[in-house]
Amino acid sequence: MLRRQPLRDTQELLVLFSPRGRIDCVSRISAKRMGLLEPLTCIRAHLRLGRSLPQLDEVSLDRTYAGLLTDYDRLHWAGYLLNLWLEAFPGEIENNDAYRLLRLSLDSLEAGLRAEWLVSWCELQAMRLLGSAPQLRRCVRCGAEQSLNWFSVAAGGALCSACRGTGARPLADGLRDWLAFLQRANLLRLAAARPGEEVVAQGRELIGAWILYAFPRLERFLKGRA
Repeated sequence: MLRRQPLRDTQELLVLFSPRGRIDCVSRISAKRMGLLEPLTCIRAHLRLGRSLPQLDEVSLDRTYAGLLTDYDRLHWAGYLLNLWLEAFPGEIENNDAYRLLRLSLDSLEAGLRAEWLVSWCELQAMRLLGSAPQLRRCVRCGAEQSLNWFSVAAGGALCSACRGTGARPLADGLRDWLAFLQRANLLRLAAARPGEEVVAQGRELIGAWILYAFPRLERFLKGRA
């Protein structure tokens, strides 16, 4: 469940994310069961054809994220991930990988995995699914594999000193390795990682800039945090 808003009379417009992609539907669930239709709730839903949108007429609870609701910082990041998915995967296109990634990310956030690491990992994995992950192993302009000390969001990733150009950001020691690790690591390896605080903060800033370049409407979530 990604979003819920009033529509008319007793109806509400719901935005669901499923293995089939995003689904916009109208709810006619009774008032006593509306608690099942809160954002950050995983449900099993039965939909039937409606005049313009599918109608939700039966629902059961799969799981909730009660721990996120009592931790403002984690709740913020969970809300950000939901909105990232609305931006990155907007259509009704079957995407099991995107659905599993969102569920796994929320489960891990609920379980207590450090939010700054998890969100950076999740962003890079989502961009990989979109075919838009940054190039980190070689210069995006000349293909060189050495002296990759610069990064450009507009260019698409790491740059060598000769190709850095205007607007490139310096890559501090260890930062490119941390970003490359986030791109290829699974959650078990991520949970066992021990990066330096400065590298984590620099990574958040760089990945946040990458995300905002692709999805400017997410600025309200990342301003002051990325």
